[in-house]
Order: sequence, then C-alpha cells, then structure tokens
Amino acid sequence: MLSDPLPLFLFPGMGGYDPKLREIGIACQDAVTTVEIAYPAWRVLHEVNELDLETLVSDAVGQITRHCPACAILLAGYSFGGILAFAAAARLRTAGYTVLFLGLLDIEAQPGCDARPGALRAPKTRWQHLAGFIGAIPQGDAVSKLAYVTVRHLKSPRWKPLLHLYARTPRRWLPGKFRIYLERDLLSWHMEPLLRQWVARRGAVRPLPVRTYLFRTEQHSENTAYHLGWDCYCPDLTVVSIPGSHLSMLGPSNRPILCAAFRNAVFQVLGRPEPE
Repeated sequence: MLSDPLPLFLFPGMGGYDPKLREIGIACQDAVTTVEIAYPAWRVLHEVNELDLETLVSDAVGQITRHCPACAILLAGYSFGGILAFAAAARLRTAGYTVLFLGLLDIEAQPGCDARPGALRAPKTRWQHLAGFIGAIPQGDAVSKLAYVTVRHLKSPRWKPLLHLYARTPRRWLPGKFRIYLERDLLSWHMEPLLRQWVARRGAVRPLPVRTYLFRTEQHSENTAYHLGWDCYCPDLTVVSIPGSHLSMLGPSNRPILCAAFRNAVFQVLGRPEPE
C-alpha cells in the first residue's frame, strides 16, 4: 500500500499551459502532487528550422528527472500531450523509473491517418471564418475565434513579415485575453510538425507495459475504434467514456465528470480506497 503522495506529471496540449487541465491533478491531490510539463515558447521554436520530436521528449524527461531523481511516478497528457506522455514513459522506464500510471486524454494513437473519402475537410473560406466568429459571440468564444483566425493569416506567406515583427516586439500592447489565445495558437501551429513526425514513426513504436487509462470523448466518428488505436501500444488499457467533445471535455459542464473519472483511475492504480 502506497501512502506518500507521488508526483503526477501533466503534459498539456499543443497550446501549452492550460489552467483547466491542472484541475485534473487537483482532483486527486490527496494522493499525488501535480507538476506541469512546460513547452518551449513559440518564439524559441520560431527561430528553429525544424523542431524534433525526440528533442521535445528529452526536454520533458529532463524536467521530470530534475524534479524527482528516482521514484515511482504518474504521467498524463491531454491531446498531443498524451503522445508526448507515452513517449516520455517509454524513455523513463528505460532509465529505470517506475511508471505506475499513464493517462491519455482524448488522443488517437495515430491522429490524422484517416484515409477514408471525405475524412479530410476542405479549408474554410473567409466567409465561413466570419460566420464562425459571429456565431462564437453569444457563446463567449469570440476572442478565442479571433485569435485563431489571426494566426491563420499570420502563417500565410503574405503576412509572414508581420509574424517575424511580432516575434521580436513586446506584447504588452495587446489585450490580455486575446494575447493569451494568440500565444496558445501560435505555439500549436509551431508544434504541428511533431504530430507528423509521430505518425511517421508508428512502425517503430513498441508496446508500453504500463497501466493506461484512455479518457475518450463522444466526438470521434463511428468508424473510429473505441480504443482509438491504443490497444496496439498499451496492452494494459482501460477506456473511460467522457461526455462532450475534444474541447468541451475540459469545459465547465464536463470537467467535473472528467476529474471524477481521472481521480477514480488514479486511486485504482495506487490501490487506495476513496476517501469519505
């Protein structure tokens, strides 16, 4: 029976730090201490010709080993962070660490590999983006949508000079909320090549003998396997259904359900009874 709190390392999605994700660790703070993995700033990645997946995994493993030189640990990741958590778990086990738990929050084992007709959507037109922005206003997501559309333009060849200028100037003049969303989406864009690198190496990925829980939302198509392809890589896999979509699973309606399910999984792995 384990008694002392163990470290839980949380890997955010491509956009980096997300305070909503931290609540998952808080939900089981009587059993674990939560440590969030930090990704390089997008401005750093902007100066790099090509970001390497192995380099990012090595950076994450370095953060973990500096925090706890030798002990049993738990890992979890949201979206692409789940893939990084899987890769880090394999690296840490090779280094002699005991990985007790791996949590995968709604990520397919090989995202973007759907070759069925119609699986790839055509890019949205300018009017479709405008309609999406107008529709987001009543829902309170207008600022997030505006940041997304802004990044879409900044990464086009026509606006690249403005992106280079923004990367080298202070950001204090931007509205706070818009700046946060803009920085998140710029980091996501610079991290996208890592997803393609992961897909390209799928044949070399070895099974990971770690207790793994996949928290799967309702958003995936009917033709997608219930285990989202992770059964090949995680022989000890438990799938937990969470209501909502990939984004809304961390929203105010579904986050309590996710936190409760995550907490239950952690306590099962640690062999602890749920506190009264």
